[in-house]
Amino acid sequence: MATAGKPHFTLFDPDANYNFVGRRHVYYALTGIGIIASFVALATLGFNKGIDFKGGTKQILAFKPDAKVDRQSLHMTVEKVLHEAIGQKLGGQIEVQEFDTGGAGGGAKHFAVMTEVTSLVDAEKKAALGKAIRAALDGKAAAGGNVAAAAGGNVAAAAGGNVEVEWAAEGEDRAFITVVEPRNVADTYAALVKSFKDNGFPTVHPGSDVEVQLDVNLFRQLQMSQAEGAKDAAVLATEEATLRAQKALELKGKSDTRFTVVIEEFKAKLEGGIKAQHGAAFVGIVSATAVSPSVAGEMLSQGLVAILYAILGIVLYIILRFDVRYAPGALVALVHDVVLVIGAFSVAQVKFSMPIIAAVLTVAGYSVTDTIVVFDRIRETQERFPHVPIETIVNGSINATMSRTVLTSLTTFLTSASIFVFGGGLIRDFAFAMCIGVIVGTFSSIFVASPIFIWLHHRFEDQKKAAKAAARATVAPTAPAGA
Repeated sequence: MATAGKPHFTLFDPDANYNFVGRRHVYYALTGIGIIASFVALATLGFNKGIDFKGGTKQILAFKPDAKVDRQSLHMTVEKVLHEAIGQKLGGQIEVQEFDTGGAGGGAKHFAVMTEVTSLVDAEKKAALGKAIRAALDGKAAAGGNVAAAAGGNVAAAAGGNVEVEWAAEGEDRAFITVVEPRNVADTYAALVKSFKDNGFPTVHPGSDVEVQLDVNLFRQLQMSQAEGAKDAAVLATEEATLRAQKALELKGKSDTRFTVVIEEFKAKLEGGIKAQHGAAFVGIVSATAVSPSVAGEMLSQGLVAILYAILGIVLYIILRFDVRYAPGALVALVHDVVLVIGAFSVAQVKFSMPIIAAVLTVAGYSVTDTIVVFDRIRETQERFPHVPIETIVNGSINATMSRTVLTSLTTFLTSASIFVFGGGLIRDFAFAMCIGVIVGTFSSIFVASPIFIWLHHRFEDQKKAAKAAARATVAPTAPAGA
């Protein structure tokens, strides 16, 4: 029969007295080695940045619900299309993830395809296109000195004469064309489309400032039409078609000096390749977005700053809840966990992306929870037995919470390991971070935070004794009057 007041099952005996802190110098050495190794890996190997932090494109693809397509087959199709488009294999630079739209997508099967390819137009092609645009709009080819490419091939300008061409610095294949004299919009669109088609880019979308204004007016009229009252969907569709036809007629008679051309060749090639592979099962590309390298770098910086702020907030919480002598141990444990998780990603060269930042923050929260459980028991035991040596109190507290710590960590680890083995895509990388984080977090709570608390406790007590001794030394006995 189980003894009253004791749990029916414990992984570790709460009355055990394993000497966890007796070898704390060994744990300090292991912690130092792990942190140094992580910094060495980061300095030599660096991050294997994902698209979030490196730049690239993201396409949302829709398939019919009964389509026989999975991540692996779609990955191979996308790799084949990109290989034909740019002439090199990009297997490791492609990520495919299936997701559920929650019924909003009409039951279609959706995939997110992320690649590190941001452009199919190199500096040489931009220069050739700039020359062709000038020839088409200005009536003569640009001279050799009129076509300039900036460093890296991101910006190319065709200056001189009546036409200037500038390319978007990064993120998408977009050309900005400025002419001195206003030109008919429809005629200019036709000339631009022909110029790009003749140079190997048949899928482009021209635009102009005046069309942007017409689109604003169209949107305003549609909003007013919908606000007039309840209307049948067919009536709204007819009104929208009428307004769009009116906009097209107005555009034919307009002139402008500023035009844009967006090259949609990458999207078109990808859509065509998937259509050829999967036929009618492929519905189409729902949306396409691009992440420029500069924006990606900014996102990485913001992610790392978020980790720093989270650590500082957790340390402030420890100081307010416990005592200043507890905080350094929690801080070192947190830094230990974060650095080792990031170091593991560097060593394994696993994609480091925004979900991994979330995983690191989750690990930090998990680790500090374990540390707080141990610190709570240390504080309670110290209040009950103020004259017991601190090593005995800490050892007893760790032993008393060991069953809870191991069972919680083991459950979390097994769950994360299952996701890592059977999951895929970004969730698999998240699970990898959690598996590493659970191990190092449990280690730091027991073998890092508590020993540092012991060291600080002795320092504080020594300072108190020194202060009391100094106070006694400065107080001399007063002689009786008249002696």
